[in-house]
Amino acid sequence: MATITREQIEATLQSQGAANLSLEGQDMSGLDLSNLDLTGANLRGANLHRVTLKGSQARQVDLSGANLEQANLSRTNLSGSNFSGAILKEANLSEAYLLKCSLQQVDLSGANLTKAKLDEADLTGAALEAVNLDRAFLVRTKLSQANLRRANLSGANFKNGILSGANLRGANMRAAFLENADLTGADLRGAHLHEVHLKSAAYDDETRWDEGFDPEGAQAVRHKKKKWFGLI
Repeated sequence: MATITREQIEATLQSQGAANLSLEGQDMSGLDLSNLDLTGANLRGANLHRVTLKGSQARQVDLSGANLEQANLSRTNLSGSNFSGAILKEANLSEAYLLKCSLQQVDLSGANLTKAKLDEADLTGAALEAVNLDRAFLVRTKLSQANLRRANLSGANFKNGILSGANLRGANMRAAFLENADLTGADLRGAHLHEVHLKSAAYDDETRWDEGFDPEGAQAVRHKKKKWFGLI
């Protein structure tokens, strides 16, 4: 149960401004905080379970270690925010702006990220099982070692993205755009690859495909490890 009200937060914003707002560790579960400007606020370790931030400005907010499970962040601008170690299971992030966000090791399993903008975000090692990234933008996004098992990646744009060592088993990648993406060491067994765009995408001997799939026929490029010769 929340230990602070929206009215108290609004009063603090009015008197101190968002950059000086510290709600570290506060319980705000279930609050409706939609359409607020929280840019630069400190929400580290806060309980934001089922909170509504729909349409809010929350750029460069510290949300590291926060609990955002089942939160409604639809159309929220969270660009540049730090979510490291946060929980976002089953959160609604449809059409949210997450440009250049730090999302390493976050739990986003089952979250809705339809049409979200995640360009240049860092999702290294993130838990993204069964996430919905339908038509999302992930240009130059880091997803190495991320778990995208059974994720919906239909129509998503991963151009120049880093998916090395990612688990993509059983993912729906229909018409996904992976031009110049790094798929070295990735596991794509059971993935739905109909109409997927793999032009110049890198793969190697560790990349796993379904038997019979021809990555070179899909215009992907085999990455060969450089041989190093010691001086004699």
